[in-house]
Amino acid sequence: MRLVRSTVPSLAAILVAAGVVMLCGCSGSVEQATAADVNNRSFTFPTGVVFQAALANMPTTLTFTNNATTFTLSSAGGSATGTNVFGSCILTVTTSTYPAGTGPQVHDVLTLDPCDFDSADNTLSITNGTITATSAPAVTVGQ
Repeated sequence: MRLVRSTVPSLAAILVAAGVVMLCGCSGSVEQATAADVNNRSFTFPTGVVFQAALANMPTTLTFTNNATTFTLSSAGGSATGTNVFGSCILTVTTSTYPAGTGPQVHDVLTLDPCDFDSADNTLSITNGTITATSAPAVTVGQ
């Protein structure tokens, strides 16, 4: 009986420690996106509502190029291009083929904060205001 009393608390302590290590290991793969993480990659979101309400229920792809300083946002309704700066992902639209009211327009600034890259599964998680979205795994685009 004495052996059981000393073994059970030791086993519980080991299990708790293992759980903490596993949780810490999982969160280590998600960090603020950098140019190296997203450059020459496309991230497809099942809905574009995180970019603009008019893109709700419309699959939308965000592609970064030119050392991640430029972006292209595209969906069935059109596309928008522009510049990106990090700190989060701050997208400034410079051209747009979206008709007014159906997608981002020239001079729109989309602040995606946080803008996190998960290196374990190559996804991008972004938040715009109260809306958060996570992409499918990244696809590498022509360099």
